[in-house]
Amino acid sequence: FDLLPSLGFTAEQIAAADHYVFGSGSLEAFGPVFADDADVAARIVMQAAVEVFTCAPGLIALPLPAQADPGVASRLQSQAARAGLRAVAIEAASFEAAELDLPLVEDLEPRRPRFEPPPVERVVEKIVERDRTRRKLPDRRKGYIQKAAVGGHKVYLHTGEYDDGELGEIFIDMHKEGAAFRSLMNNFAIAISIGLQYGVPLDEFVDAFVFTRFVPAGPVTGNETVRSATTILDYIYPELGISYLGRDDLANADPGELNADGLGQGKGEIAAAEEPQPASRFISRGFSRGAAPDNLVFLPVANRPAGAGALEATDVCAACGDVAVVRKGASLICETCGARAGRLTEDQGG
Repeated sequence: FDLLPSLGFTAEQIAAADHYVFGSGSLEAFGPVFADDADVAARIVMQAAVEVFTCAPGLIALPLPAQADPGVASRLQSQAARAGLRAVAIEAASFEAAELDLPLVEDLEPRRPRFEPPPVERVVEKIVERDRTRRKLPDRRKGYIQKAAVGGHKVYLHTGEYDDGELGEIFIDMHKEGAAFRSLMNNFAIAISIGLQYGVPLDEFVDAFVFTRFVPAGPVTGNETVRSATTILDYIYPELGISYLGRDDLANADPGELNADGLGQGKGEIAAAEEPQPASRFISRGFSRGAAPDNLVFLPVANRPAGAGALEATDVCAACGDVAVVRKGASLICETCGARAGRLTEDQGG
């Protein structure tokens, strides 16, 4: 005999009374307590009380609004840690893209960097192309002709210069050579001349053709600076480099200049080189058309090194007009004619 059904209680009411009096052994019957809309703080307190009796950590899910900032999640974690929970799960609510309230692109203000970087120097290179124009030589031009022999083969080097003295053309003539070789050298010289007139630097040609090796080659006669060459080109371009570029490093000494005892040839040639030279040796009378007088001479004093006891030139010699007057002891002596400046002054005064 069951009293409660006889009294009119339903099975659900009887089960609820049993749960209330004796307990159910689980929390499934108390689902509304853990509903999704329950207060988060209440859920944290309830979970902490349950873990005390179960002696086991339980994972509780803490809902987070979709538009909440990270600070809200941090506060939930701190609250769960103070309550004694050992494990929590924060679940952010999902939302539709239509719910986003995004500002328009034009309404966005540009974000300024927290620290402005220092300005960086930029090297801007601009390529400027110039028209390749040919610089023509004047119709009446100056230059020189150098005759020499390379390994017994005669070579005539003709040069043409601009008004400022810059090299503008060369011609190469050879003696007793075949027509083919002579024509090749002539056309080679024309090609080099065109390159010079279009602005190719002479030092590029000099570096490209020195130290080439082919016949004819051998000792060079007729040139006082280039005494040996491995080719015709190895003679021509050192000559041009020395004459127009000041490339004294390309000059080579005569192998037979020194004797077996290591001494030179004496002072004869040096003294001859120090003699005053007429201007006609360096200036073309046909080019100048008589502009240079015949009595004009070049004195080699400027290129002559000073002696051990000589000092700077201090005056002009009254006898010869040279500026090689130096002080030796208490007297002023002209190194060109040997006159004493002091004695000349006394004679002129008397």
